[in-house]
Amino acid sequence: KQWYQRRVRAQTGVPLGNLKHVKDYLNMGNFDIKPPSDVHPKVPVTGWNTMRDDPEGSKFWKFFESRYSAKEFVRKCYVATYCPMLYIDNSGKEVPPPCLPHHLRNQVISVCDMHIIDIVDILKPSIIVAIGGFTFQQVGKLFCSREVGPMVFPLLHPAPANPISAKKWTSTVNDQLVYAGVPQMLAGADYIPFGKDDKKKKRCSQD
Repeated sequence: KQWYQRRVRAQTGVPLGNLKHVKDYLNMGNFDIKPPSDVHPKVPVTGWNTMRDDPEGSKFWKFFESRYSAKEFVRKCYVATYCPMLYIDNSGKEVPPPCLPHHLRNQVISVCDMHIIDIVDILKPSIIVAIGGFTFQQVGKLFCSREVGPMVFPLLHPAPANPISAKKWTSTVNDQLVYAGVPQMLAGADYIPFGKDDKKKKRCSQD
């Protein structure tokens, strides 16, 4: 049996939801998080009582906390998860979507694609910043070929295992966000990160 549980991201319901920053920066209270009925014994869901410190989430939210108030950030930004499910093998190790069995992977990706399309249809963003190569690839497939709709930009994943992320994540991400126009957008500027004639060519920028 392959176990799976809903990624309560992983405990708080917030993507990259390091508990300290969810509480102190986003000022979110102790919501009643009920664990799934079928939980892997090695990966319990304890919600706001979790003792786990997510280094990826800490790096991500600390970056924005050092630059913007929570009010400034949530006024124009929405953070979502491409795949809001956590797949776990029998040993308790996470199995990322690309590593799932082929028949299951296609089903999962199809559902995740619809999840992102629904979010975009509701929020109508002008920019999508996709965290990590896999997410950028998948989200790019959904929107890069469109004449209208959001432009998709990559963002280096804060995973400690990534050598670039470990050494210069902050500077790299800062440059990527500036290129995408995120700081300008948060400042209230009507900013286009490249010339009008380049819009179609760079709708899904690799920079």
